[in-house]
Amino acid sequence: MNVNIKVFLVDGDESFRSRLKNLLIGESDIAVVGEAGDGETALERLRATSPDVISMAIRMPGIDGVETGRRLLQLEPGAKIIFFTGYDNPEYVAKALELGAYGYILKEAGNGSLLAAIRTAYQGKYFYSGDVSDVLVRKYFGLQKERVPVAGVAALSKREEQILRMISGRLSNKEIAEALGVSVRTIEAHRLNILRKFQANNMEDVLTRLDTDINALSVQGPGE
Repeated sequence: MNVNIKVFLVDGDESFRSRLKNLLIGESDIAVVGEAGDGETALERLRATSPDVISMAIRMPGIDGVETGRRLLQLEPGAKIIFFTGYDNPEYVAKALELGAYGYILKEAGNGSLLAAIRTAYQGKYFYSGDVSDVLVRKYFGLQKERVPVAGVAALSKREEQILRMISGRLSNKEIAEALGVSVRTIEAHRLNILRKFQANNMEDVLTRLDTDINALSVQGPGE
């Protein structure tokens, strides 16, 4: 597979940055084009790299991740910013949403979640941990609107809602299984249950009933 996702890493935690870099190097469709341990260094190095996705920490030495993100987007307006952080503070999440970040993932997430977040952001879609309220996401991205209740939604488990959201993001069974830390067979079983509850023949039918963006659901992203 040709390299097509250029990633720039910005994190003051050198051990985490090294772990993430080693993880990404092993992926055939991802290339780490640069890294920095603080915002000022990132701003100096970014111009020469033109990344597709920027992995950012919220708290760093010097200027914080949000302010660094604003400045980086002035240099590379087409880049997608994802926050990989150890902090689930609602204020940080709100600031990330206001910035227009494409993802907010806790560092405790598994490797599958980190990779899925990068690939999802590259596609221009959002990937937020389950702790991020769907109400907040709709508020900041203008998705809040009246919807007619959809038969079947109320009967879904939280795990099925998570999987359905990931299916809407066009993730494969294998990618979903890796992100959630379960087997592909488990994901296939959940898909069958979802089809049964919606009395649908395929997932496209389910997504069509949910207006494809699935805001009718209550769970966002892969987290619990």
